Amino acid sequence: MKKLLLVLSVMAVCSGVAQAGEAKLNWGKFDDFTDIVPSHESKEMFRETIQKEFAAVFNHLAKKLPDGFELEVTVTDIDLAGDIRPGMWLSTHEIRVMKEIYWPRMNFSFELRNEKKEVIATGKEELRDMDYLRRVRIPSGNTSFEFEEKMIQDWFKKQIATGNFPSKEGVAVAGK
Repeated sequence: MKKLLLVLSVMAVCSGVAQAGEAKLNWGKFDDFTDIVPSHESKEMFRETIQKEFAAVFNHLAKKLPDGFELEVTVTDIDLAGDIRPGMWLSTHEIRVMKEIYWPRMNFSFELRNEKKEVIATGKEELRDMDYLRRVRIPSGNTSFEFEEKMIQDWFKKQIATGNFPSKEGVAVAGK
């Protein structure tokens, strides 16, 4: 009983603590997206995976924003890295082949709101990473879409570096 009271007391105290930045993802019409073709699962399951994993990427980045800030992103198109090809040998599944000509692309709009819910940054982005296979990469393990994750991370870092987005550590100066 004493442990329960202690746990409830700690939860009550912590509930008043300001939350880290948050992200909210909205999605356009998946049927209009350039390439979100699954290689070995149903369309519905693959779309759910995309939504879940991209939300995790943006939520992870939003934690770097000051407490109370919200990044709202509306994804309007995705062209995943690689291209779907028929499976080889005995495989009945298709495979995603990575080549330099099949770079990842993503279009979205965003709004960044401060703790007072005032819009402090807004824009439309058309991200591309034509050198995605030439970069040294260390997969984060957070998503199976590592090339797209890196592209989004680079965009977010640029927003902070240019002062478009604040960070918990303060606004970074470009080039430093």
